[in-house]
Amino acid sequence: MAPYNSLASCVESLSASVNLLDESFKTLDEAAHDLSRLQKVLSISKVFGLVPESDLENAKQNVRKEVEPQISNIITKVQNEVSKLERKKMNLVSKVDLQQVRLETFQGSSRDSIGRGVTFRGRVVKGSGDESKVARLKLLQNKKERLKYSLSRLNLQQRLSMIPSLPPQ
Repeated sequence: MAPYNSLASCVESLSASVNLLDESFKTLDEAAHDLSRLQKVLSISKVFGLVPESDLENAKQNVRKEVEPQISNIITKVQNEVSKLERKKMNLVSKVDLQQVRLETFQGSSRDSIGRGVTFRGRVVKGSGDESKVARLKLLQNKKERLKYSLSRLNLQQRLSMIPSLPPQ
């Protein structure tokens, strides 16, 4: 019976080997099923190359060296123009204030002179009969107007001096 057992064990062994080979073939077939796509993926050449960080830093520094002076120059020009415009604005504001004071002074003096014009302008005061007094009165009236104007100008200058001035260029 020994040869029969040995033949049966050979058949079993061969049958197990065939089954193992069949399973290996199926596994290999499943693994190689996508082989054409893998070949295409592996054959693609690289699109992006790596650049060393030192080269990147050198390029950044070169750009910085080239651009920073231009930017600082533009900033300086803009600051100068802004300061010129601020000074111009302050001058215009002071001119407006001065003209406003002059206008108020002129309106006040014209009201006064209209009220006195009936009495002093081109007429002699009744009962005085003295034209020299009228001339002196006109002279004093003009002096008063000049002093009012000077006072208003000084007040305006004092108000403007309280505003912080801009630094010179």
